[in-house]
Amino acid sequence: MAEPGRLLLHVGLPKSGTSHLQSVLRNNVDVLAADGVALVPPRRAGTFQITLQVRGLIREQDDPRAHQALDRFERKLRQCAAPTALLTQEALAPTTPEQAEALLARAGGREVHVVITARDFARQLSSAWQQRIKDRHTYSFPELLTAIRHRAEPALDLWSNQDLPQIVANWCSIVPAERVHLVTSPRPGTQGTLLERFCGVLGADAARLDLEGEVRNASIGYAQAELLRRVNEALGDRLPSVRHGYGRVGKKWLAEEILQRQSGVPARLPESMRAWCTELSSEWITEIRQSGCQVVGDLGDLVPPESAFGDLPEPTDAELLEVATLALAEILQERHEDLTAARES
Repeated sequence: MAEPGRLLLHVGLPKSGTSHLQSVLRNNVDVLAADGVALVPPRRAGTFQITLQVRGLIREQDDPRAHQALDRFERKLRQCAAPTALLTQEALAPTTPEQAEALLARAGGREVHVVITARDFARQLSSAWQQRIKDRHTYSFPELLTAIRHRAEPALDLWSNQDLPQIVANWCSIVPAERVHLVTSPRPGTQGTLLERFCGVLGADAARLDLEGEVRNASIGYAQAELLRRVNEALGDRLPSVRHGYGRVGKKWLAEEILQRQSGVPARLPESMRAWCTELSSEWITEIRQSGCQVVGDLGDLVPPESAFGDLPEPTDAELLEVATLALAEILQERHEDLTAARES
């Protein structure tokens, strides 16, 4: 009887290039199969439902099938003939050891490896703020940075998703450290790519992967994100759920289609945070070395680059008016095209 093989759990971190990796992998299922790798489950909806059940986040409005997500996962693993099965879902990053045990109990005898992708905390913060604005939050960038420094609300959720040493320690507490792989995202100007490093752990040939059609969770500019934040405030009690309503129109359409088309400079951390971030990265590197996890890449990649900092003033009302005007023009054009297509169909 054949050995069960490996199960690789790619658990994040959020905003560490996960969308890019996942889109490339899902667009190359046949190539991966030739290398003995299978995505289980193959679609994002399935991995997200697993996360909801594992972390106890299922809500009344969610698909009822989420309650059986782990059962389906266990069944698909038993049916998977590939030597390596891969589950990739960045929302698993803050899973507690107790929750992770429930997931590992469904591994069907496969040797479990955990893959954590990460980049420097400074760039993570600016990306994470605008991601939270896309998820309907309303706090400003300066408010988030103050909360980050004090580990207070509204930054506690961000800490749970981005506290790299704690996340490494959590997974090392239930999986042997030599099977916890920390893959660092190369600093700007460094040779190699995150995809190449990730594929090294996966056992796939990155050179054979077709990158056409890849998806990147691209950033929007500071002014564009601030406009979206104010729109979120103006919504009041309307469209309260990200997963059921707002995500489709606020995140996927307004933010990632309309506003993302505009050129804009993303938010950066102020110079006053450089020393704090640099010291924090040094502490993190020490803790990660002590954890015994397997580092793929260079821990120096976790040191913030110069480009992560810059004293950008908060967007003015005039800048926001220009962003809003351009967005409304795009919205009118799209609405016209939609009505024309509906009339002609």
